[in-house]
Amino acid sequence: MGQASLSFGFGLPRKLIFGRGSIERLGEVVEDLGLSGKALLVTGRSFAKRSGYLDKLKEILESNGVTVAIFDRVEPNPSAETVELGAELGKREKVDFIVAFGGGSAMDAGKVIAILSLQGGRAEDYFYPAVIRPPILPVIAIPTTCGTGSEVTKYAVISKGLKKNTVAGELIVPIASILDPDVLSYLPKDLLAYTSMDAISHAIESYFNKNANPLSDIYVFEALRNILEYFKDAYDGSINARERLLYASMLAGKAINLCGTTIVHGTGYYLTMKYGFHHGLANALLITQFIEHASNLMPQRTLEIGKRLGFNPRTSTESTELLIGALNELKKYSNIPLSLKDAGVPEEDLEKIIDEGMSYERNLKNFPGTPSRRDVEELVKRAFRGE
Repeated sequence: MGQASLSFGFGLPRKLIFGRGSIERLGEVVEDLGLSGKALLVTGRSFAKRSGYLDKLKEILESNGVTVAIFDRVEPNPSAETVELGAELGKREKVDFIVAFGGGSAMDAGKVIAILSLQGGRAEDYFYPAVIRPPILPVIAIPTTCGTGSEVTKYAVISKGLKKNTVAGELIVPIASILDPDVLSYLPKDLLAYTSMDAISHAIESYFNKNANPLSDIYVFEALRNILEYFKDAYDGSINARERLLYASMLAGKAINLCGTTIVHGTGYYLTMKYGFHHGLANALLITQFIEHASNLMPQRTLEIGKRLGFNPRTSTESTELLIGALNELKKYSNIPLSLKDAGVPEEDLEKIIDEGMSYERNLKNFPGTPSRRDVEELVKRAFRGE
């Protein structure tokens, strides 16, 4: 039986630097890419300043002849209004490029500010299925968590009301990314666990995906191997283990650049917006039910992932059980609830969660067969019971 022909394409940063202390190389990156003039430093409301990194980044840029304007108002799940304020500052200051420092929220905000600063309009003008076209300011992304992979992706997620909206296009992939594991020494244990669960979701949703291919599978297996091996030590504070999780997060980001996300993200968005759950926590509450659902449709791929992760399963059912067992072990270790009920979601809200999950067609269509309402209903109700 012949193999299907390969077909894929994706954008990546022109320059990617990984290593302890690599933030110090920001000036080198700016020079290598020929950037100059004024930078807009986009970040969250407290960590960059509290940790001293805000001053450090500003000093590095200024010592390389770059003037710096600061936008430090990005909140978790950044709103359309926030990125529009950032763009107003970018236009007023006539900035030449963006440096986005933070978790996925800061990096996603930076990407959309990069569009709005030159093209104007409202954030919603660029929500999917809008096609992103030039001109866009260059973005240098510096992640401070080990989950979103936004430093290598073509996606930015922006909130409006209770809806999460995606801006998508290869033009918003950062021109450069600096991944410095030392930054993760400041990451609280709960956020490390939640963001790692986001990376796990990226990997697993990319694997059970109609766009999956041999290249994305390489990223998936390597990301999951590292998270499963190093999660507990990283949770306990080991910077060497946290380095591995940052590496895994980046790989999982490359996987979703090729594949996109599916049911877990589509359904989890409402959990974040309605109940204030961290995005990674929302994914963690749905991921094992997704694996169960996927394994019924793709038993051969389920068996393969178990083998590639070293579980040595004999059947796809055994592979499913071993993978779910491994993830539940990580959840228990880091005090993540095993069900929506345990997380405090009321049973009477399940129909609304299902309705909202069904509304994210862009995510649902990436899963083989495109899930029906009945599929999403079964997933959500089993997640509520923790089955």
